[in-house]
Amino acid sequence: MTETLVSISKCNSYDLELVQNAVKNSVDAIGGLSSFVKPGDKVLIKPNMLQAKTPEEAITTHPTVIESVINLVKDVGAIPMVGDSPGGPARGMERFWKVTGMLDVCERTKTSLINFEKSGVYEMERKGRLYHIAKPVIDCDVIINLPKIKTHGLTTFTCAVKNMYGVVPGLRKTEYHKMAPKPSDFAEMVVDIFALTKPQLNIVDGIIGMDGSGPSAGNPKEIGVILASGDSVALDCFICHCLGKDPMKVPSNRIAQEQGLGEGVVENIHVIGEFPVIDDFKWPPNMAGTMELIPSSIARGLMKLWWSRPSIDPDICTNCNTCVKSCPVDALIKNNPIPEFEYGECINCLCCMEMCPEKAVFEDKSRLYKLISRFTKSD
Repeated sequence: MTETLVSISKCNSYDLELVQNAVKNSVDAIGGLSSFVKPGDKVLIKPNMLQAKTPEEAITTHPTVIESVINLVKDVGAIPMVGDSPGGPARGMERFWKVTGMLDVCERTKTSLINFEKSGVYEMERKGRLYHIAKPVIDCDVIINLPKIKTHGLTTFTCAVKNMYGVVPGLRKTEYHKMAPKPSDFAEMVVDIFALTKPQLNIVDGIIGMDGSGPSAGNPKEIGVILASGDSVALDCFICHCLGKDPMKVPSNRIAQEQGLGEGVVENIHVIGEFPVIDDFKWPPNMAGTMELIPSSIARGLMKLWWSRPSIDPDICTNCNTCVKSCPVDALIKNNPIPEFEYGECINCLCCMEMCPEKAVFEDKSRLYKLISRFTKSD
């Protein structure tokens, strides 16, 4: 039986030389890049490019991590390319690439940037569900997954497994939210997409992650590590464990483990290096357990009565309508001075909160929700 390896290299800065060393050390510890990539391979580097946000905001994979991996891929004689699809409307991809720092890195390293929105899709089926996957993801020889450690309001946690959701182009991702109102329903789809596109290697940007109301409205959190593994599930479960979360309380971890897609038992993972002690990482409230008691057929109706629902702060909102365009069920309508929710249609997927560039969307909570939250631990 092949041993499941997770390696950790400490790195407290995004200085390119320091990051390059940390990335190389992490990959070398699990067999070196030549164990995953051969000369001439077409290698898709898949970062997290959720929004057009600067690297300092800790929402996207930092460009120095991407550059370090590009350099390693070239060193073994392979051909790197970088591709991802943002979480919402993706008009003007060059703006996303420029603001996140990826355009500069790819221009300097002469690396192709792939626009998933224009590259076509393959229709792929798993467990009776049909998914649209960007063609370059399937056509490449190797996928190197570059997630960032972040919390997530719907899925609790986003890292290696959830990052592969970005292989679905554009607003098709929000359509899948509409099909899956419960956390476990959505996690099933996330795991399906991961299983269809399993990366050969994962290198995690854990230098500065995000806690609180992630994946975009939380707080940058210094963690100080680069991690590497060929097992995405093991990585996610190990990181959750180190940050004080029972890995099996994260639906995507549990489902992927049950389906045999990776090692979810932390005791079975051989860890090389040390994860720093972090005892103040803030997880979102674990309401998923409560929601799982509710049949999917009535989950939508319950959200009208017991709710944690998105709301808009009029003092912050610029009326850019990104939330309107990102909503998979058209529960937001354009209005002045701010967009207006039609809560009867809302499925509480929090796409609007995830995609708001100004952090103007926040979670408003009913009295019942607040009461239940008092008895629902975040871990």
